[in-house]
Amino acid sequence: MLQSQFMRLKASLIAASLAAMLPGLAPAAAPSATGETDLFDLSLEELMEIEVSSVSKRAQPLSRTPAAVHVISAEQIRRSGAASIPEALRLAPGVHVARFSNNRWSVSIRGFGGRFASKLLVLQDGRSLYSPLFSGVFWEFNDIPLELVERIEIVRGPGASLWGANAVNGVINIITRNAASAQGTQISAAVGSELHGSLFASHGLALSETTHLEVHAKSQYVEPSSTPEDGSARDFWRTRQAGFRLDGKAGGDRFRVQGSVRDSVTGEHFMLPTPQGRQPFLPVNPANELAYLLGRWDHVADSGITHSVQAYVERSDMDIVIARERRTTFDIEYQQQQGLGERVDLIWGAGWRHKRDEVVGGAPRFPSQFTSPRDRNDLFNLFAQGEFELVPERWALTLGARIDRPDDARLAFQPNARILFTPDATHSLWASAARAVRAGSRGERTVSGQLSARPLQPPLTFDSKTYTAIATRIAGNPDFGHEYLDALDLGWRASWSPQLSTELAAYHYRYDDLRQAHRGAITPGPVPSVLIQPLTLDSTERARVSGVELSAQWRPTDAWDLAASLSMSRMSHVSVDGPTEFTEGTPERIFTLRTGYTISPTLQWDAWLRHASATQTYAFRPARRVDPYWTLDMRLGWKASRELELSIVGQNLLDSRHLEAINEPLPSMINEVERGVYLRADWRL
Repeated sequence: MLQSQFMRLKASLIAASLAAMLPGLAPAAAPSATGETDLFDLSLEELMEIEVSSVSKRAQPLSRTPAAVHVISAEQIRRSGAASIPEALRLAPGVHVARFSNNRWSVSIRGFGGRFASKLLVLQDGRSLYSPLFSGVFWEFNDIPLELVERIEIVRGPGASLWGANAVNGVINIITRNAASAQGTQISAAVGSELHGSLFASHGLALSETTHLEVHAKSQYVEPSSTPEDGSARDFWRTRQAGFRLDGKAGGDRFRVQGSVRDSVTGEHFMLPTPQGRQPFLPVNPANELAYLLGRWDHVADSGITHSVQAYVERSDMDIVIARERRTTFDIEYQQQQGLGERVDLIWGAGWRHKRDEVVGGAPRFPSQFTSPRDRNDLFNLFAQGEFELVPERWALTLGARIDRPDDARLAFQPNARILFTPDATHSLWASAARAVRAGSRGERTVSGQLSARPLQPPLTFDSKTYTAIATRIAGNPDFGHEYLDALDLGWRASWSPQLSTELAAYHYRYDDLRQAHRGAITPGPVPSVLIQPLTLDSTERARVSGVELSAQWRPTDAWDLAASLSMSRMSHVSVDGPTEFTEGTPERIFTLRTGYTISPTLQWDAWLRHASATQTYAFRPARRVDPYWTLDMRLGWKASRELELSIVGQNLLDSRHLEAINEPLPSMINEVERGVYLRADWRL
């Protein structure tokens, strides 16, 4: 009865939240007078002309982009109340973000989520954040200050023809601000229940009329959450970092130099399966130290040809308990853009990435090892893409391809073809066919280890002996190759009026040579009463994913903005029944509704409602269902003066806590996302 009352109360809260976002909340108020560019103040026509660069590696209007693209602006991030990059990514339609804990996330586009979402390429200013060790992004070790972000461009769908292997289901490009836009001093501080404390400071100065420098530093600590059993979790998160950016231009030349050093420490508790259930047995502190330096030079010749060279060097030392990796990466890429007549735009380039690492096994109670502790790898690439204007202002065709050639694997050819039709200035339709490749990771090829034994209920008799537990022994596959995607995308973008725009995207994806874990014959282990089951990796699985994404933006008044999105997808497997690692944490339905209202020139209110359907565990024993959930965030911001803004943010307001995802297959503690509130102050001097 209490549960039914709670569900009715929760439904009432959701209905009240929806009602609060509908017309009639309050009379129209004057636009914000912050003195800064605010996307809430732009018309929908102006929003459609925002330039993006992640689809074609050159600036082009959003309305002329033949892909499902969304741009998250710095202003949208600020008004959302997001406190980290993964939280901010929820602003984009079709992006699913689930929290395992207060320091770990699953971020995915169009399926294939999990702790290491292997089919999503994430970049910061063109520098890859994708880990070659376990094919994914360690978000807790890439805490980019939101204050530095100018915008985030999200491409839903393959981007491998330009960005290379691993840009399978999408590309996220986090673009930081130019030093010229960060002049003066900025201090941002936050304190709250979950976000215990955060302090960011930056200072920018002009070295000359065309050269600007910005330096910054940040420190942050996030409190641990709770477990479903009302216990204290161990998922704290501490980060410290400092960095700089230098931007300049002279004539037809522009240059940029930026760099950062950071260290991150997180908390985790590994669990031990017992007849009484999973019990904590090993508290650990995964950590990472990282430093990078990046430089870029752009030159526009008198002939109109643009030459660009970008290079970066990165050094990281990561300890995630099951493995420790020391890695050095050097990457350089050249690209050239030129027009061939009035109707053809060509961009081509080549690059080289050199990686050198040393990987050793984990803790004594979580043993793992790598068959080649030291590894050197070179990746060469060549890409070209041409945009052909078949009928001016009506039909445009894009053809491109990229070849990636690693020195320890076979060549990857990744073509792409896109067609764009714009019948008038307010509508555009596109279709694309592409192939993308996900390269095998260092771990998949060389790792071996044994997971903790789990109890057998009932005990098993084998060769006249009784065994009470079984342990899984994982073995990598040195011949593990590429996973392939053949993709078909369709889209329709429309502006129905100066106040209303919509986007509809549909896709059908065919995956071949997917990673699959095969269980071998059970044998007695070296420990009495414990059986061993080998688990080997190969690439024999196939899957199909189809889906549709609908998003809309409505601006009833100059002071009021509404945005909604709905994503639905369905995955099927050829040889696997039931939940697998590919369906981990990936709901079939995702819904979001956001509203922003300018109550007065100094007061802003924002609300953000989200829903995700249920998911099912695949490795957790016994199997566990992650129930569907709703979340509601709210923010109230007050411009106290020209230099100072104060805000209060409430997160996950619909319940005291809820489960969003379970970290599989590692035996990590299950953590729940709690209701939180924090206060924030931003000074600009």
